[in-house]
Amino acid sequence: MAEEVQRALDNLRFDRMVKAFCIISPDNKVYQSTLDSDTEAMVKQTVSLYKGQISQLTVNTEAGLVVISKIADNWLLAVLFPPNLSLGIAVVKTKATLLALRELDLNIIETIPEQPVEPKPTPLPKPVTTPLVPPPQPTPDVKTEAPEPSPSITTTPTQSPQTPEPIPPPIPQPVTLEPETMPPPIEPPPPEPSDTSAPSPPPPQSPTDSRIDLTFIPQGGEDLLAALDTGSPVGSALYDKFGPYARDVLFLIDGKRDVKTIAFLLGLPEYAIVDVLEFAINNRILTSSIAA
Repeated sequence: MAEEVQRALDNLRFDRMVKAFCIISPDNKVYQSTLDSDTEAMVKQTVSLYKGQISQLTVNTEAGLVVISKIADNWLLAVLFPPNLSLGIAVVKTKATLLALRELDLNIIETIPEQPVEPKPTPLPKPVTTPLVPPPQPTPDVKTEAPEPSPSITTTPTQSPQTPEPIPPPIPQPVTLEPETMPPPIEPPPPEPSDTSAPSPPPPQSPTDSRIDLTFIPQGGEDLLAALDTGSPVGSALYDKFGPYARDVLFLIDGKRDVKTIAFLLGLPEYAIVDVLEFAINNRILTSSIAA
């Protein structure tokens, strides 16, 4: 049971749009919290004001947007998102985790040990090196005496050796080659005839050529709910192939949004949305089928 709780929380832990989260018990105790101390205190104070009357509540804080949702029996889930994220996407992000937690016995959360946060090592101060000052050297006593007269020195002029004059280099003589010993002139190779019969290679196709059009509106299929559960076979295959953002794509399928709109809301490239939709069509997660 504890592993199922951790798997449900992994949906938030590995989501790049989720900053932190926590679970709040009916007696306002916090479990599995990754919030900072200030945000956690604000969430507990907000929950205590409503006294078990929260179904879904959003709070704008300096750290971001906090969405508080009811799980079951006054158990609450609080998720912190970036401040610039829209409220609709934030609510959709918490839906899968809420559905997974509602199927579990939440009392088991009290027995799950908290994951300790490793403290960052405190850097040691750099040693300060003080330059050594050399000790003063004793100055010897200098006695001033009259300089003795130096003997007179007679110098005789020396003759400098004669430098020889430079010898000019020999003048090169032109060499005439006989016609028989001269190499033949190099002729350029003849141009190769162009083969006009060979067709030119086709240009490379873009990721969306011959695939789902950007105006395609996906429809939910019979396995759509099963695909949102990472514990099901089709949900596990979807998660292993594309990661967490594939479930975000399925959350935005409402029969009205097209491929281009879904890519804009999630901030993902359009070809990534097309890959997920083609996988969903082939695995009966969506009802419509597109010809290759």
